[in-house]
Amino acid sequence: MKDLTIIFLGKPQDLQMNGNIDIVYSDGSNISTLVKELKSKYISFVRETDKISPRYLPLVSEKIKEDFDCCFLNYVIDYEYNSYDKVLTDPLILKRNYPYVGEFIWSFIFNRKKFIKVIERKSLNKIQEFVEKEFENRTAIGEIIYFHSPGGGQYIKDFYYLDAKYNEYFKNIIFFSNGCHGTFNGYISWVRNIGRCFGKKFEITLLYDFLTPEMAKSFGDLNIKCVRRDKSVNYVCDRLITSYSDYYYPKNIIPFECSIFIHGNMSDYDNSAHYKNDIYDRYIAVSKTAAKKAEGYFPTKNIEYITNPFMLDENLVKPHLKLVSAQRSTKVKCPERIEKIASILDELNIPYTWNVFTDINEGTNKNGLIYRTRTSNPLPYVNDADYFVLLSDSEAMPYCIIEALSVNTKVIVTPLEAYEEIGIQNNKHGIIIPFEYFEDKNKEKLVKLIEKAYKDKDKKINYKFNPKLYEKYNEVFKK
Repeated sequence: MKDLTIIFLGKPQDLQMNGNIDIVYSDGSNISTLVKELKSKYISFVRETDKISPRYLPLVSEKIKEDFDCCFLNYVIDYEYNSYDKVLTDPLILKRNYPYVGEFIWSFIFNRKKFIKVIERKSLNKIQEFVEKEFENRTAIGEIIYFHSPGGGQYIKDFYYLDAKYNEYFKNIIFFSNGCHGTFNGYISWVRNIGRCFGKKFEITLLYDFLTPEMAKSFGDLNIKCVRRDKSVNYVCDRLITSYSDYYYPKNIIPFECSIFIHGNMSDYDNSAHYKNDIYDRYIAVSKTAAKKAEGYFPTKNIEYITNPFMLDENLVKPHLKLVSAQRSTKVKCPERIEKIASILDELNIPYTWNVFTDINEGTNKNGLIYRTRTSNPLPYVNDADYFVLLSDSEAMPYCIIEALSVNTKVIVTPLEAYEEIGIQNNKHGIIIPFEYFEDKNKEKLVKLIEKAYKDKDKKINYKFNPKLYEKYNEVFKK
């Protein structure tokens, strides 16, 4: 029986074996079964992209004469990432004189029986837990004995861990950089529709550098888990999806397969980069047009396209409330009441447009509240509105209210005698708001009336002004 079996992941290479070391080749599949079938005391892993030092076998051969649970093997990484972007830079020497859990899993020699017990308990989620808790008797080879190169394989999928001080595993990650946090953004809409269409079907995690709490909650409601990226953690995933605006994703995202979605018409942007680093398995445009215009901007001729998903959330399709007012800017008209009701509409998240025709701009336009210069004919707006609003302290003969009622537009008014005189009835022709409801202590009552107005906005009215009210004008003028 050999003391050590090296499981070589990849194509066979010509290695001069010592007497107490054996080697088997694997394509990376069924690693756990292979390990159980071996008879050696120790096992280790080498990949075909690793450049083994001439000192590797002599040093390992001596080391396995000792008794240990695991042995850390020092090495050089022949690539390194830029501090943020995934770009090749200078080599990094990772030399330790003691076992260090924050390195590559194939940088260890393991006691095979101990390794099998760990596999059977399925406790291979974190390399830190895997090494520190499961392999108590640890040692190391202090000399650099091989060079590690980037790559991937089935081995990653079998064991769910990689090189990191701390690892977190997710099946599917969509990465957001700082550049994708606006609410009016096609990328945001795309993620929302991903959640609506696939959130219950797949485990999807949105990994982000910046996201407002409100937006994080909106994604969470769509079954997308939102996780803020921690630079001290390596995020291991089966699938990574990024946007072309995040071409160089952070070094601590380690995907088994990665795809980039091209959301923009690249040729529309004069300053768009022409990328040379081919770091993605799939380049996917969101439409046939986008795929065609992306040619030449990415280091591949294989740009496919998948039409963006779309699923309408019926809960978001609230009816739009349309209000209109037309009044002079005077104290008796109480323009501050308009602002008060508008702020409540905002708090209630009711979609609305409120056109206010006035001689002086009462304030800055905000959300649905729009101040307009006065017009001699606001009736097209009144006819299109759900309510005409006039919140005065006093009125003699409010022509604007009669005009609104005459085109069957409901009204929201204060309780004035003039309205009784022209026959306005509460809950029949609209809503009459008591004066005291505008006091802060009665805000809840005002809120309930506004909610009622929104609920009843589509109820129809039939109002005709009584001609008898102006019959006496026949006595005013001479024939």
